Amino acid sequence: MFEWVERISFNEESPLTVQAQDNKFGFHRKTPEIMEHSHWHGHIEINYLFDCSADYLINGKRITVPEGRMIIFWASFPHQMTASRGEGEIVNIYIPLQAFLTWMLPSSFVSQLLHGEVIVSDSLYSCDQELTLIWETDISSNKPLLATQVINELRGRIRRMAIEDYSTYDLANKVATGGDKPVFGGLSHIQSMLRYIADNYDQKITIENVSTSTGLHKNYAMKLFNRVMKVSIKQYINQLRLQHAQALLIDTENPVLNIALEAGFGSVSRFYDIFQREFGMSPLEFRRKVS
Repeated sequence: MFEWVERISFNEESPLTVQAQDNKFGFHRKTPEIMEHSHWHGHIEINYLFDCSADYLINGKRITVPEGRMIIFWASFPHQMTASRGEGEIVNIYIPLQAFLTWMLPSSFVSQLLHGEVIVSDSLYSCDQELTLIWETDISSNKPLLATQVINELRGRIRRMAIEDYSTYDLANKVATGGDKPVFGGLSHIQSMLRYIADNYDQKITIENVSTSTGLHKNYAMKLFNRVMKVSIKQYINQLRLQHAQALLIDTENPVLNIALEAGFGSVSRFYDIFQREFGMSPLEFRRKVS
């Protein structure tokens, strides 16, 4: 949670091979750069366009984003900035999908993103650019509480976007109706599994439950999920549960047992084992570190 990626790095010889640290948040401010290739990674990506506009190629569709807008999309769909205009700057923010899916945003908003839509705010607020400067300073401080505050403010900003008026490019409909073949097969099944996991990770679920949600055989579902998401279904479910537990450890004074059960872990001992293995400290040590 506290080690942020500055920018996403890729293997230029194979631009569609993900090299990113998909479980980490990221923040990068730059002048717009034309990309020679499309690339993809597992984050939910935000682009703020301050005093500039840009053209993108996203999953084979060309879109134009006007000056002074904020867009959000699932970066697992191949994307590329193909042109820019203006002397402004772009701020890229990368949100791990497993964290994003625990934020309990409106279902229709999340569903559009998982189906390949690019959602654009109808306008930015005058404070948005200043807010990104504050986030950048807070992230650079390497202070856990400030990093956590940035994440909470990001969640709030996206929630505001999700409940206000916004525009789309109808990309989700084009992907869903099969107008263009996805760059990698099985994406619709991945979307179904992610949606099912997001809705049920805090309950007792099995790999069979996940595979059944999309009509696939268990073994094929496991292989497909691992190939696209770069982690197993079991690991991904645990990542969502850990993200949920971290938020509860930070934002509440609930006992660890209650947190373990609320986040979907079957027992407190299992929660301790997975948390210790993932973060190198116990849940209580984590809570003391960020308090």
